[in-house]
Amino acid sequence: MNQGNVSRRDVLKLFGAGTAAAVLAACAPATTTAPAGSSEEAAEGAPAAEAVVLRYMERAGPLGDFMRHASRVYEEQNPGITVENESSAWGDLTTKVPTFVAAGTMADLAFQHNAFMLPELAAKGAWMNVEDLAAVDGHDFAIYYPFAVEALKLGPEDTMIAMPMGIHFGENDVMWNVELLQEIGVPEPTPDMTMDEFTNLLMEVRDKLPEDKFAAYFSNEYWGLEALSRSFGGHILDNERTQCDLTMPETMAAHEWLIDLVQNEKVVPTVDDVLDTSQVMFYSEVLAIDSNCAANVWVGFTQATEGRFTLGHMVWPHGGDGKVGITPSVDATVIYNETKYPTESWGLSKLISSFDISKWAAVSESHMTPGAVIDAWHDPEVWEINPCYKNDALFWDTLTPEDYGAVPVPANTRKGEFWDVYNNEWVAMREGIAPFNEATAGELEASLQEILDKPMP
Repeated sequence: MNQGNVSRRDVLKLFGAGTAAAVLAACAPATTTAPAGSSEEAAEGAPAAEAVVLRYMERAGPLGDFMRHASRVYEEQNPGITVENESSAWGDLTTKVPTFVAAGTMADLAFQHNAFMLPELAAKGAWMNVEDLAAVDGHDFAIYYPFAVEALKLGPEDTMIAMPMGIHFGENDVMWNVELLQEIGVPEPTPDMTMDEFTNLLMEVRDKLPEDKFAAYFSNEYWGLEALSRSFGGHILDNERTQCDLTMPETMAAHEWLIDLVQNEKVVPTVDDVLDTSQVMFYSEVLAIDSNCAANVWVGFTQATEGRFTLGHMVWPHGGDGKVGITPSVDATVIYNETKYPTESWGLSKLISSFDISKWAAVSESHMTPGAVIDAWHDPEVWEINPCYKNDALFWDTLTPEDYGAVPVPANTRKGEFWDVYNNEWVAMREGIAPFNEATAGELEASLQEILDKPMP
C-alpha cells in the first residue's frame, strides 16, 4: 500500500469494514487524556509487536540538540522502539536527501526546511501526508502558528507533508552588542525607528568605531534580500510565486540602500572583509550590529562569547509607515513515503513538535526556538531565558494572515536555479564589480522570469 495518503476511506475500500476496524486500530496511536501538544500525547503509539528501529536524519550541532533529546524521550516512552540518529550538516540535508530518496535508501524521518529543502521533493510525493495521519488520531494543528502549518502545504494538491518545528519570519531581526554601543556613546536602536533614523544610527556607529571594526551586516543572498525588499514595500518574487519584480521601484530602493551601505558609506563589510561568517565577527566583537533571524545568533551565543557582552535584540525597524518584510521560515520533520513504520514515525514526529519538546529546546543550554507551538512561544520561563523570543512572539501577535507573505520559492519548485542566478549576479552588483541600475536589474529580472516560466521539473 502507498503509505503517503492513508485515510479511513482507503482502508475500508481495501479491507472491508470488519477487517478495516482492526487495521485502523493497529495503525492509530493509543488515545490518552493528555492535553493536545504535550509530550505524552505526542509520543503515544501502539506498542510495537517486534523491535522497531527508526532511522532519523536530524540536524547536527546545537540546533539539533532538541531533536536528539526527543529521540531519547521517545525511546523511553516506547519500549521496543530504537531511534538511530543520523546527525547531518545543513548541506547534506540539502543535497544528500534527494539522492537517498532516488535510491530508495532514505531514512524514516528527516529534518527539512520549508523553503531551502522541501519544495521539489514535496511536490513529487516523497513525503507522507501528515494530515491523513493526524486524522486517524485526532491530532490538533491549532496548537501551532497558522503560518507554520500553511507553509508546509507543499505536497501534491497542497497537502501538508511535514510537521513544524522551529520557526521565524526571515532575516529581519536586528541584534547588537549592548556594551559596545554604550562604550562608543551610541543609543540602542528601537523598533519604532524609521528607516532614515535607523540608517543614521548605523552611520553614527561607523563614525565612532575603531577602523578595525564594522558597524553592521545584512544578508548578501536572495533569502535576506527578499525580506529586505518586502520591508521596503516591494518584493523580488510575487505572492503567487510566478512573477519576478526586481525592477519594482520599492524593490530597487531596497537593493540601492544596501549597495550604498557597502560601497559608499562603508557601514557594511564587503565579501572579502567578512571573516568566516557574520556571526563569528559578531561574537568576536568585530561587528557591532548583525541582522539575521534570532536563532542564528542566539543559539550558541553564550558559549561563543563567554559572557563578554550582552545581546540586544529587536524586530526590524518599522516606525512611521515602515513595515517588517516577512519570509516564512519553518524547520520541519518529514516522514519518508516508503517507510516500513508510518505509525511509529508519526509518533516521533508529533513528539518533536509537541509543547514539551518545543519548550525544552528553548530553555535548554542550546536555546533553540520554542518550536511552532503558540503556547511555548508565550511561556514565562521561555521569555525569561530568551528575551529575543519574547520580542518576536509579541510582534507576531500583531500580525494578520495578510501580513505573512508567501514562501519565497518559485511555484514551479525551481528554487535552486532561481536562487543561484540571483545570488551570482546580485553579489557582483552589491560589491561594485558590476553596475546596478534599471538596465542591469531588468536583464537579471528577465533571466529570473525565464526560470519562473519553465514547467515543474
